[in-house]
Amino acid sequence: MTSIWRKVKDLQGIAIHNFDEDGPYRLRLTVGEVVQMLQECDEWFYGCSKYKGNSGIFPKSYVHTSKISSSTEALTHEITSVLREWGHHWKHLYVTHSPHFRTIQEQILELIGYRSKILSATLTVDELKDMKRLATAKIDTGNQLLGLDMVVRDEHGNVLNPEQTSTIQLYYHHETATERIRKATISLKKKPVKSQLPVYSHIFFVSVRNFVCKMAEDVELLLTLYDGKDMKAITENYVVCWSREGLARDIDQLHNLRVLFTDLGSRDLSREKVYLVCYAVRVGSMYAKEIDHRRSSILQQNQKQRSSENMRRPFGVAAMDVTLFIAGKLEGDVETHHFIPFLQCCEKESLDGTLRKILGQKDTNSQKGNGNSSNAVGGQGLWVSIKLLRGDTKQVREENPHLVLGNVAIARKMGFPEVILPGDVRNDLYLTLNSGEFSKGSKSTDKNVEVTIKVCNERGVAIPGVMTLGGGAPGIDEYRSVIYYHEDKPKWFETFKIAVPIDEFRHAHLKFTFKHRSSNEAKDRSEKPFALSYVKLMQRNGTTLQDIKHELLVYKLDHKKYEETDATYLKLPSTQGELEELNAEKKLTQGPFTLSSKDNFSISTNVCSTKLTQNVDLLGLLKWASRQTDLKESLTALMKVDGEEVVKFLQDVLDALFNILMRNSDSDEYDDMVFGCLLYIIGLVSDRKYQHFQPVLDLYISENFSATLAYKKLITVLRKRIDSATNNDGQERDLLLKTMKSLQYCLRFVVKSRLLFAELNQDEEEFSQSLTELLKSIIDLMSHETDGTLLVQGACLKYLPTTIPHILQVYNKKQLSNILTDLLVTLPPGRLTKQKMMTVNDIVHSPLFLSPECRAILLPTITILVRSLLEAKEEVELCVKILSDILELTFRSDVGSTVSDVKEIMLTALRTVIQTVISMDRENPLVGNLVSVMLAIFRQMTEHHYDIYINQFGTPIDLLDFLMEILLVFKDLVSKSVFPSDWSEMIMLQNSIILKSLRFFSKTIRDYFFKNFEQQAWSNFFHCAIAFLTQPSLQLDTFSPTKRNRIVVRYKDMRRETAFEIRSMWFNLGQHKILFIPSLVGAILEMTLIPETELRIATIPIFFDMMQCEFYSSRITEGYGDTKRDPAHIKGNFSQYEDEMIAKLDILVEGGRGDEQFRVLWVQRMTALCKDHSTMREMGLRFVDIVARLMERLLQYRDIIHAESQEHRMLCTVNLLDFYSEINRKEMYIRYVNKLCELHLDCDNYTEAAYSLKLYSQLLDWSDQPLPPLLRSQRYDNRQTHRELKEALYYDIIDYFDKGKMWECALDVCKELAKQYEEETFDYSQMSVLLKRMASFYDSIVKQLRPEPEYFRVAYYGRGHPPFLQNKVFVYRGKEYERLSDFCSRILNQLPNAEQMNKLSPPGDDILESASQYVQINKVEPLMSEKKHRLSGKPVTAEAVLRHHRVNNVQRFRFSRPAPRRNSTITSSSTPSEKDAKDKDSGNNANEFASLWLERTVLVTSYPLPGILRWFPVTSSKTYLVSPLQNAIETMEATNKDLRDLIIQYRADSTLTLNPLSMKLNGVLDPAVMGGVDNYEKAFLNPEYRDSHADHSSELLKLESLIAEQIPLLGIGLELHKARAPTELGPFHQKLDQCFSAMRAHVEGKYGKRTCDLQIETMTQSVTMRRHQTLKGENHRLSEASVVSNDGGTRSRVCSLTKSQVPTLKSFTSFNFNNSSPNSGTTNVSLTRNTSIRSNILSSASLKALANSNSGLSKKKDTKRRSSRKSDSAVSHKTDQPTSQWYTMPDLAQTPPTSLPSSNSQSTITTVFELRQELTPKRPLRSEVEKERRMSNRWSGQSHQYLRNTGNGLDPSGLGKGNRDSVGTTDSTASEDDPPPPLPIKTREADYCNLPDDTLIHNNKSEITSNSNRQNSQRIRCKPPAPPEPIVNQSTPPTPPPKPKRPAHSIQTVVLSMMSTDISTTDDSSTA
Repeated sequence: MTSIWRKVKDLQGIAIHNFDEDGPYRLRLTVGEVVQMLQECDEWFYGCSKYKGNSGIFPKSYVHTSKISSSTEALTHEITSVLREWGHHWKHLYVTHSPHFRTIQEQILELIGYRSKILSATLTVDELKDMKRLATAKIDTGNQLLGLDMVVRDEHGNVLNPEQTSTIQLYYHHETATERIRKATISLKKKPVKSQLPVYSHIFFVSVRNFVCKMAEDVELLLTLYDGKDMKAITENYVVCWSREGLARDIDQLHNLRVLFTDLGSRDLSREKVYLVCYAVRVGSMYAKEIDHRRSSILQQNQKQRSSENMRRPFGVAAMDVTLFIAGKLEGDVETHHFIPFLQCCEKESLDGTLRKILGQKDTNSQKGNGNSSNAVGGQGLWVSIKLLRGDTKQVREENPHLVLGNVAIARKMGFPEVILPGDVRNDLYLTLNSGEFSKGSKSTDKNVEVTIKVCNERGVAIPGVMTLGGGAPGIDEYRSVIYYHEDKPKWFETFKIAVPIDEFRHAHLKFTFKHRSSNEAKDRSEKPFALSYVKLMQRNGTTLQDIKHELLVYKLDHKKYEETDATYLKLPSTQGELEELNAEKKLTQGPFTLSSKDNFSISTNVCSTKLTQNVDLLGLLKWASRQTDLKESLTALMKVDGEEVVKFLQDVLDALFNILMRNSDSDEYDDMVFGCLLYIIGLVSDRKYQHFQPVLDLYISENFSATLAYKKLITVLRKRIDSATNNDGQERDLLLKTMKSLQYCLRFVVKSRLLFAELNQDEEEFSQSLTELLKSIIDLMSHETDGTLLVQGACLKYLPTTIPHILQVYNKKQLSNILTDLLVTLPPGRLTKQKMMTVNDIVHSPLFLSPECRAILLPTITILVRSLLEAKEEVELCVKILSDILELTFRSDVGSTVSDVKEIMLTALRTVIQTVISMDRENPLVGNLVSVMLAIFRQMTEHHYDIYINQFGTPIDLLDFLMEILLVFKDLVSKSVFPSDWSEMIMLQNSIILKSLRFFSKTIRDYFFKNFEQQAWSNFFHCAIAFLTQPSLQLDTFSPTKRNRIVVRYKDMRRETAFEIRSMWFNLGQHKILFIPSLVGAILEMTLIPETELRIATIPIFFDMMQCEFYSSRITEGYGDTKRDPAHIKGNFSQYEDEMIAKLDILVEGGRGDEQFRVLWVQRMTALCKDHSTMREMGLRFVDIVARLMERLLQYRDIIHAESQEHRMLCTVNLLDFYSEINRKEMYIRYVNKLCELHLDCDNYTEAAYSLKLYSQLLDWSDQPLPPLLRSQRYDNRQTHRELKEALYYDIIDYFDKGKMWECALDVCKELAKQYEEETFDYSQMSVLLKRMASFYDSIVKQLRPEPEYFRVAYYGRGHPPFLQNKVFVYRGKEYERLSDFCSRILNQLPNAEQMNKLSPPGDDILESASQYVQINKVEPLMSEKKHRLSGKPVTAEAVLRHHRVNNVQRFRFSRPAPRRNSTITSSSTPSEKDAKDKDSGNNANEFASLWLERTVLVTSYPLPGILRWFPVTSSKTYLVSPLQNAIETMEATNKDLRDLIIQYRADSTLTLNPLSMKLNGVLDPAVMGGVDNYEKAFLNPEYRDSHADHSSELLKLESLIAEQIPLLGIGLELHKARAPTELGPFHQKLDQCFSAMRAHVEGKYGKRTCDLQIETMTQSVTMRRHQTLKGENHRLSEASVVSNDGGTRSRVCSLTKSQVPTLKSFTSFNFNNSSPNSGTTNVSLTRNTSIRSNILSSASLKALANSNSGLSKKKDTKRRSSRKSDSAVSHKTDQPTSQWYTMPDLAQTPPTSLPSSNSQSTITTVFELRQELTPKRPLRSEVEKERRMSNRWSGQSHQYLRNTGNGLDPSGLGKGNRDSVGTTDSTASEDDPPPPLPIKTREADYCNLPDDTLIHNNKSEITSNSNRQNSQRIRCKPPAPPEPIVNQSTPPTPPPKPKRPAHSIQTVVLSMMSTDISTTDDSSTA
């Protein structure tokens, strides 16, 4: 038998086992995989994997199947999509540390939980709905939180499809969703509150928590709400039975003692005083007895036996004022427990009396807490929780299930609620026992009276279970009153409820028996009732017992005759009133009953019944047939009957009224009266109290109404009433007003009556005519204009539309439509406008409007009304709503054809709607609705409609106006949408409608405005279409894939369609194209920059077409006028297009448009087009290239503009600046100049900002010509001429130069400005101000402290860098006080992915071409320009000027590093022989100095620094070698210069501290480590060297001369030291003397004697004269400063010390003095830094630098630290050539140079040869104290370049911390953070490392060539001739000439000892 595959529907499964069986057609399954079953066969399924898509067969047993629910499927799919989308955003929230991260995480987890539950398929339908509600709420709130699009849903939570939803409906759903999300955001877990009518019912919730009281017997607690003013209970009692054990008797209710006091209305809430009262009734014996616990079991047994005989005795009362809670002024809380004090009853005091006593005390004493009565025992009372709840019982149970869960007691109000619900059937009688008076009879004392009440039937038999104590209590057969002891006039005031079934109520009566209760149990059992009273529940007239106080008759009982079932008393009168009516004798007797005249008993009753009436008049009407004589009276009386009674018997009353009408059909005697009664009843039902009875009335009309002829009488009466409208009688008008308010029900009665009649007869015409006449009467009523009829007309307009659905059942709809149209037209204009439009709205919503024929009649009138009101701006909201509802209806498919309706709306209202949209404020809440109306009209318009609409315009001008308006509106809508940005569906629908309309309008413009060309129409179209195309909501590339796919599937890519439409329109322009150039360039460009390839390909040719258009246009006339006639008139260029293109491209790309793909496409497409063009080829290709280059720079600028690196932004800005300068675009150039200036100002780069503004000023002339637009700037928008703007710029430039302390530059600008004032404008007042300012600048130059910037070389290697940095080298100007380490950190922070290279060697191709980022950073030294050397020989006053020029306006820089050992290919300025080259490898290993070659590199930047940037690229570099001998010469020259400067300072200023001089002298005379001059002698001044290097004889002579020249300097220094040294330095000075004597003898004996006597004195005088300007007090601020020389004394720095550092320095100095013995020769790096440095600390050069440090101080006093910084700065001169930087091995920490180490360390020397070219050293860490001090003493690091004399033009340069392969020569390499030598560890309290470079400050460098050195030496007066200088090898690159500071001394070549050279090289080898 062949198996057959059968199809299965809606079945899916989840794999519960892995199925991986191989075989044909098998589908492999993984556990959890979802599959959809398509077919089945036996034990197999055929299906497909839901997510993988593959299909096959698999066994049934491997999957768990479930039916697919479409709604469930859609929901799970939505949740899945949302989770995928949220996952990406959630990750982004984590990365950005968003506070919403946790929130979204929680919502994701909850959604996953919801999805699991839904997929489990275990939820009920209701649970699934709740789950759907919760899930959609989570999705919506999460989307809002993440800024995603709003999901629009219908009321069931399903996602709406915009294509199947009308525009209006979509808008409303968006509004609803917004509000829903807002509420859901507040509380996700609250169920949405159902919309409902206002709340007329309230419930007071009370929960009894505990009752604390000492009691021996059980207690009944009766709780009620009590009116403190009327002194009566408001509600039933709530009964709680409390056992004597202190717990509720019903243990199950222990924690559920809760009650709802229901039916409270607004009048109850506004009562003056409301109390929560608790009566406590003791149940037990007459006397309360103490419990004997020993006999408790017996007592309990006895209690059970006589429980039925228990007496109810008063116990006490508790009361709490709850007025504020009831009124809602205080919010109750179920968790808050309130304590109500309990007051026990006194002897013979009733419960009511005790309550009044409590209330009286509360009022008079404002009692707090416990009562003041002695009976109120402290701590006894009731604990309750209370809360007021809104709504009826059903609503409260829904909204507060946690409060009313389970069996909660209900205690109803003793009366009807404000709103009586039709289903609220009640038949309750509340009986109150008031009081009684009973004679003693045979008793000697007053009786203990107990009243027993029973409800009995007419036979005297008790009706069981109809009485109850109140809410929470079971029904009882009889009620027993409280017993008051020995009280024959008891006052009970007890209330309980009696609920008798309605069928037994009419014959039932209440029976009261009175019994004496004895305290003696035996006697009590024998007691019999002694009296009886009764009262019947129904009165003789058929009404129920009245709600009054009843005085009942008391009948004595004869026990012998009396039986319980005896009912003969019913024949006796029951009340005092009946007795009086009977006039009976006072001694009535009937069997055992005898009337007692002495006794009396009173009760009160309150009947709450919906079945029984107490009203006689109502009863009379209901029984009118039997009492027709009183019919008029009954009808009149009906209108006075209380509403509660009428609505209870609504159906019976209506039946009676219509029966009266029908019975008197031949007479109109009762018509008006019956009609009046009908109006009264309809009015009652319309009242809010009884509005819930409207369904009862509706049901009556539809089901029970049977008066077939009533319509005739009703129509007649209605017409009569309406026609009497002109009557001035006020009563008639009121009646007519009531008639209009009841018009709906009146006509419903008419219609129903007519329908019933029509079933029997077919008299259609007569009825139709009479109804038409009635409606025409209503129309006539509308024509009145009197004030009296205004209210009537308003009521008629309001209620007439409600009758339409009913009238249509019996009347022609077209006829009715015409009547309604007449009604609207008849009403005078301006009268009841709002109500008229509300009527129109009701008509639109009526069934009449569903008919096309009726719409054709009604719509013209309605649209005209709407249009007139919109034009008048009246009732705009109503008009918008009416149009919305009409368009909502015309979108439907079930209302017939709507073509004519749309046409009517379009022709009548569209233009007005558009104009209203234009004029309406965007903040108006109606604007969104109005726009949706406009969009709905356009959406429903077909091509036919567009044609009709366009053709209906009378003239082209009208059509043009319309097009202008609609294009303006469209452009405004897409530019600034009226809808919120997350209304994606609404915005996309709007876009699709606009695009559809634009297609039609483009055709219209081509057809109507091409021949008669209208430029504005075309222009507006282009701008509108491009604005549409470029709006953010259409940029698909910015959306998530899900959203992008959704939009493309539904709407396609609207940008492409729009672009093709624009392209088509452009090429249709023909000869008019030139009119749109250049105005349209920007718009077209903006469109083309959209990242859509096809769009770009389609639109780029437009640009070429624009170029051609302008190229071939006429240069004589506008357009192409004469070019055909005379080709010579062709313009021949496209400059306007070019200018606009460049300007717009700049703005758009900076704004985020465009990308590299556009640049490539532009080049490809435009190049191809230009190449094929004969005449425009060259110009076109040039322009294409310009745009491509500009795009490249703009894209770089845009990519970096938001980056943190301001410097990269500046660099890109300058690139653009250069480009615009190159192509001569002044306006763009100025734009970026201003941007660059702003960037500099943001970074406090005032100097660079000034240079930037100078670029702007250079574009201006000193003329009064007006400024052209290209040169204007927003920064100076009030300047009108060249001169004004240039002057303003100059003043800003001066200010910025002043702030940047570039006073020399400011003076240059001032001079130019002064020349204008003096020679051109003769503005001497300004001239005066300017000259004063110039004077202050000159003063500042000389006196003020200026930090000298350091320069750094930064090389960016690798392709990972931005294009503008790739494989380029820059020189940076550092910030103030910025060291190399700080600079490195700053640069690397900007490039977090960059790797810093640790060698200075050039990188290989592997690095240059790698995708990574490499950075090489080292310090370079500026080389002063040649022309500034004129300052070198000037007096000392030029020193401040010289310092400025050394480090400013420099374009050449240099640095040095140890030469590679085997690299002999580099040429040297000294040009060593081949033997020299070999020496580098195998030279004198015994002495490092003999083989220390340096590689020196000179860099040239593109522009001098400072400039418009703080850095410039290196344009060229040259590298050469420096020989060891030349290195030694430079070192000695620098040392001698330092020593000379110190001597000059000390001779000039006797107040300087001695420490710097001491350290310098000690460093030279007693070198600790490096061996001093000895090393130079061993290395160079020996026969072997002289023989092997004969060509170096001149250099050797120079070195000898320098060594010899050092001796006289040392002698003068020692003399100064001896004169200044205090006595405690005596031993130290003796030591120096001894060393000097030995050294002088050695040197003079070997190299001869030199003199230097008077020259220093001369210089000192000049210095002294200059020093007179400084304040003496300031000289002491450096008294404790220490100066550390660099690299063997070639350089020293002054460190400004704080007070705390002074003692440290002193101790350190004394340490040096006492420790003069040389150190061990095995000192390592740290030893060099810490111990060997001691000699340097007191070096003479440092002292000399400090001596001059005060020369440049200003007179203003500042803090000590600041003052010392200034003084440091003032002496921080540099030599004419900056010092070099050397880079040593990576494993040696870079040690700052030391002047003269105390011994020659061979081990340190050998380490020099272990050089490796690494860049960043691992230098020893400084102490935190030093770091802190360095931060506070910024000047200490200002000048950290190592300076040396530049003999032979070879200037070694130092590198800071970041470079390891530098070796110090003449001035060593101090690290970047401590340019001077480092401090020893043991003295790290004082920062001796950060000493300014004083060598440079006070000395000028010697000339590069040896000849210049010789000349400088000859200028010194008393100096013997120097030995012949060696000839400089010509291969050395030229370097700047020397810049001597002083004529006599600065130029002298100072020779450095060989020992110093040893020190410098050792230090440098260990510093890297």
